Amino acid sequence: MKVFVAEYAGYCYGVKRAVGLALAQVGKDRSAATLGPLIHNPQFIEELREKGIGCKNELSEFKKGEKIILRSHGVGPEIYKEIAKQDLELVDATCPNVKMAQQKAWQAVEDGYLPVIIGEKEHPEVKSIKNWTQNEGFVVEYKGDIGKLPFADKYAVIVQTTFEQERYEQLLSELQRKRPGSYRVENTICHATHERQTAALELAGQVDAMVVIGGHNSANTRHLADIVKKKCNLVLHIETIRELDRDFFKGCNKIGITAGASTPDRLIKEAVVFMENMENMESFEELLEKEKGVKVYPGAVLDTEVIQKDKDGVYVAFGYMKEGFIPYNEWSTTQSAEELFNTIEIGTKTEAKVVLSSGKEDFIRMSKVRADREASWKNVAPLAEGETRLATVKVLRVIRNNKTKNIVGLSVFVEDVEGFMPASHVELRRVEDFDQYVGKELQAEIIEVNLEERRLVVSRRNLLRQEKEERREQREARIAAAREARAAAAEAAMETIEEGTFVTGKVVKVAEFGLFVEIAKGLVGLVHSTELSWERGVKPADVAQEGDEVQVMIKRIDKEAKRVGLSIKATLDDPWKIAADEFPIGQVFTGKVVKFLAFGAIVKLSDKIEGLVHVSEVSNERVAKAEDVLEVGQEVKVMVLKVDYAAKKMGLSIAKATQAADEAGYENYMGKSKGLTTDLSDKFEK
Repeated sequence: MKVFVAEYAGYCYGVKRAVGLALAQVGKDRSAATLGPLIHNPQFIEELREKGIGCKNELSEFKKGEKIILRSHGVGPEIYKEIAKQDLELVDATCPNVKMAQQKAWQAVEDGYLPVIIGEKEHPEVKSIKNWTQNEGFVVEYKGDIGKLPFADKYAVIVQTTFEQERYEQLLSELQRKRPGSYRVENTICHATHERQTAALELAGQVDAMVVIGGHNSANTRHLADIVKKKCNLVLHIETIRELDRDFFKGCNKIGITAGASTPDRLIKEAVVFMENMENMESFEELLEKEKGVKVYPGAVLDTEVIQKDKDGVYVAFGYMKEGFIPYNEWSTTQSAEELFNTIEIGTKTEAKVVLSSGKEDFIRMSKVRADREASWKNVAPLAEGETRLATVKVLRVIRNNKTKNIVGLSVFVEDVEGFMPASHVELRRVEDFDQYVGKELQAEIIEVNLEERRLVVSRRNLLRQEKEERREQREARIAAAREARAAAAEAAMETIEEGTFVTGKVVKVAEFGLFVEIAKGLVGLVHSTELSWERGVKPADVAQEGDEVQVMIKRIDKEAKRVGLSIKATLDDPWKIAADEFPIGQVFTGKVVKFLAFGAIVKLSDKIEGLVHVSEVSNERVAKAEDVLEVGQEVKVMVLKVDYAAKKMGLSIAKATQAADEAGYENYMGKSKGLTTDLSDKFEK
């Protein structure tokens, strides 16, 4: 007989979370109890009771200051108010998916929709969702319930998280047909529920019989049983293996197992072992009798005694119908098989962990190494919620997803047990090569300890963030210290400089608007782009680069603002002045009229020099406008009258140039004449 387990079976995330929160309260100072059964599994509720976590059905049963654990199915808003009023310590184990459905129901009312909840009327989750509609919601469990709904313009549909997908779709279609209007559809069926139902249905079509494990009062387990009946004729819904009927499986070669969301893995493993071994038992009653003494399932740690040994390992007895077998590499990781064969004696007693159980083998495979590790868990200290503790971890191996082969994290040895470091907690950045960490010791934080599930999770993320923050703070401190030192040096240097002096400095930064030049230790001044050159449009990068030495003149010192204005231009000869010096005052030159102004004409003498001929200097005769006697492009003789170097302006005169030409002609004439040469000035004096 072959036994197959559906891919998705047993605890869902919400149930695991609720179980973890409840178990975390074991042994705490304050007494704790759940309000109603935490999950739909009587065996686990009994286990909780044995551990000191009771179950109370009414709020009135709680005393002031006690701890109240809300069940995974959730409660209405009035319960939260009453808990606060009674001063109870709240542990909210409501499934996050249920809480989301509650919030969507509340929002539907706030937005003016009529809430319609598709689900089982008597299910505690459905009741809690309805309470969040401010009791304005209506529950639809069967098609006949739709006729009881009032007509409305807008409907909001919320679904019980464990409801069957196919049945939900049928009810929604009928609802929209009979109650037309605007619909806000919130498919709040839990993804895990849908996966579990799909996997169970797929397996049911491949086996001769299906066993559905879960509480008889569990809605999602009942739904599972109903779903698999569509594909398999033999379906048995049980809570524990004691409900198994050997005759039920007569003629069956393949048996499938699925389990509801509230079913512990332990019950599933027990069922697998029992059904695999049923054929080897003389009677089913004998099998059940064996179960009373020893519970054998993968992960069980049992007391064993060595009864035989060979070259491969040792055989042990532990009060079960089959013997156990421990390979030498599962007895010790430090000793060789030969050493162990020579040292292990018959009768040696040890704890061993079940690692594999199959009806095809004559023994149960076990491991002392894993049992020793299991024992180490007894020395692992619990971790309060929200707390962490430092630890040095050694990376054992890289963990990959069996199906996708994607890396999910690292297996680490920490506090003498095997822990898990998620891939996203290894570094702050994306890691390409996880193999580089294998064998290394790393500093990390323990962020989760679940002694019940033997789960320990570590992370380097917060430590790396702290290290990064410390480095940032140290860097900022160094920068601040350097800034203060520069400021002190700059302040001292400010007292030694004077305006108008020339110094050599070093370019420390090139900006769009100028150059920053360090002219003394810590003292940086600015050469504005207007002070770079006498030429217009010169860019800072055209003049110098960072690190270049330049000569500058200290143009302005503002001690109050701690600013120094510098000029490179002031260290250079003015090109206009150099060009203007070629045209001395009183000399006559040839120029070209380039444009007219209201008060004269502009005459160009060279590429860089232009001058103004005032209208009064255009002619020796009175002229109203320069353009009356001149033309653009006309060449004229002009005399330089004055030069304003500061304003870069030159005054010219055509009239005086003409007069000078006339006088020169007259003087030339007088100098060349051979006629009258007698000086008559003394004659004219009388």
